[in-house]
Amino acid sequence: MTWLADDMKLIERIKDYFFTSDEDLKEKHVLNNEILREYDIRGIVGQTLFEEDAYDIGRAYGTFLNRKDLRQICVGWDCRNSSDTLAENLIKGLVHTGMKVTSLGVCHTPMMYYAVNKLTLDGGIMVTGSHNAPKYNGFKFMIGTSPFYGDDIKKLGEMIHSSDYIENNGREIILNSILANYIKDILSDFEFADELKVAWDIGNGATSVAIKTITSLIPGRHHLLFEEMDGNFPNRAPDPTVCENVAYLSKFVVYNNFDIGFAFDSDGDRLAVVNNEGEVLYSDQVLEVLAADFLKKNPGAQVISDVKACNCLFDSIKKFGGVPIMERVGHSFIKARMKTSGALLAGEMSGHFFFKDRWFGFDDGIYAALRCLEILSQNKGAFTGLEYGHVTPEIRVSCKESEKFKIIDEVKDKLRAQSIEFLDIDGVRVSSDNGWWLLRASNTQNALSLRIEAYTLGNMRKIKEEVASYLSEYNSNISKILEEEHE
Repeated sequence: MTWLADDMKLIERIKDYFFTSDEDLKEKHVLNNEILREYDIRGIVGQTLFEEDAYDIGRAYGTFLNRKDLRQICVGWDCRNSSDTLAENLIKGLVHTGMKVTSLGVCHTPMMYYAVNKLTLDGGIMVTGSHNAPKYNGFKFMIGTSPFYGDDIKKLGEMIHSSDYIENNGREIILNSILANYIKDILSDFEFADELKVAWDIGNGATSVAIKTITSLIPGRHHLLFEEMDGNFPNRAPDPTVCENVAYLSKFVVYNNFDIGFAFDSDGDRLAVVNNEGEVLYSDQVLEVLAADFLKKNPGAQVISDVKACNCLFDSIKKFGGVPIMERVGHSFIKARMKTSGALLAGEMSGHFFFKDRWFGFDDGIYAALRCLEILSQNKGAFTGLEYGHVTPEIRVSCKESEKFKIIDEVKDKLRAQSIEFLDIDGVRVSSDNGWWLLRASNTQNALSLRIEAYTLGNMRKIKEEVASYLSEYNSNISKILEEEHE
């Protein structure tokens, strides 16, 4: 492994774990397949996810990598109350397969991604519940600099159920000061206006130390909200893309005449933007601003967004001289598409933004915020007056995990029976002269995900009635749920 510059305190200590049999460590525990998601592993701590699972996941992933002759991995974890224990057991499982584990400690997910890229590691795992409520936790994976998802996640489950593990002795290396290198690199290519007034809503999450340091180093007036890490998230829920969760930030920006506000989820890979009028921008609006700036310097380049994004975004990318690409929802799918297409910029409605232009290509809320500040330094009105049609936010409809994909399949059958065309790269996206609607199964929650864009208010009512007709047998309150959403 090639380590970083001399100013790093490379190794604080090395831990050696000597393998003992599975029976000596714990009683046999059965993994709940419900926690195996499309692009990560996630469950409710103490109900569907247990510390024994973390140990088994470590053994399975370590075995998976070992069989590919890959043995160097890093592990980081967020500030949730359960993360320390899960990380400890995960690392123990990895080490018991012969892995050399670089422990990053408490950090935000993009710092784990950064460590894998910067240290040229074979993989990485982040222990995090991401944007979910405090009772959730889970694991995000990398293999090399690529995402690890889909069938590979299922493979880990199969390995755990069959106790298909390699047994060997590895070690854990405790690494300090990756933060110093991350901050040095992330600020190396920016210039900001001195007069900007910026509010940063950390939400008591794991970005705390990084944002505190960064805002002390860059020009402008910076105010931090909910800056202390707290796994109970006492001030707001972790998901910043839900407007009510950033209502205080919105009011703060307007009352104090700030130029912009940023909000992050608990592990820092999501970003929400509030403009100087207190408007919480949709992520496709933010991506439109980012794309306009990016395409000035990269004419003809591809820009990727997900199936939840508005037609307005894809039309704007074309207008700016770019090539829009629609991909299925999920940070792993977006990253994989960036690799195969060569695209340098991408974004999701969930607040993930990906820059291969001047950065590493992974989703990083802090880096995306700095790109926004760079644009704002050149044009203070860049994030105001963004024209969009009548569009709903992402609407979540609670649904049993075991039923959500079944419902999607049945809606597809109904559409086919009526000879209605639809796009099915992720759920169903139905377009008409009135607008479009999307219905898909959430990969991170027990819910269906809905979004609607209409060309007039009258069309919005028609589309909502259409959607309700397909879902009323599964949720008797669907019409009320749709009526409560503002266009």
